[in-house]
Amino acid sequence: MSAFLGPIHIWLYHKIQFQDAMTDVILDLAEDKGFGELREKTDSRYGKLPEGNLEDLVDTGNIHGWLQEKVSLVENRLAYAVTELLAKIPDSLPLMEEAICQLGQSNPVESGSSAKAAFDYLDSKLLNGMPCDHVNELVENSEDRLVWRQAQDIHGAYWSMIHGDVKHYDTLRESLIKGMLEGSGIRFQPLGDQVYELRR
Repeated sequence: MSAFLGPIHIWLYHKIQFQDAMTDVILDLAEDKGFGELREKTDSRYGKLPEGNLEDLVDTGNIHGWLQEKVSLVENRLAYAVTELLAKIPDSLPLMEEAICQLGQSNPVESGSSAKAAFDYLDSKLLNGMPCDHVNELVENSEDRLVWRQAQDIHGAYWSMIHGDVKHYDTLRESLIKGMLEGSGIRFQPLGDQVYELRR
């Protein structure tokens, strides 16, 4: 990445902010279920994403490093919040799925989108490491069908560090995507082995 703040940095920071919005949904749910201290525990353990415009926050001498730190911050926060809520309320995963789906519904893919346009929208929201990680690889791309492979698991390490299960992340991400696609005419389908399909 360059030493100058550019569109790719702003694009990435929006993805970082969106993942933190997922964590906020989980923490709000925890409060609703009488586990309000989870927000304070999460903030105390990992800190919070700073508020404001990226150009006012970023270390311009180390843009790449600063953004990588924020990627790690929001990955850790989500993994911890989900894992701790499940430890406290073991049957809360369906409630989390519903809440995350609603977040997706409030960030919808435009109706009538092509499969590629839907993929590009999802890619503008979902955090998959840094752009240089090249996590998503397109396998098939046509007007009505797009298939991609997640070439590496960049989320698992954060869950392993706190003895969580990255499958919970996968479950919540699927709920988020399905919420985002509701009403778009595009259907999302995991094909197995980190391969996914969007079909119109």
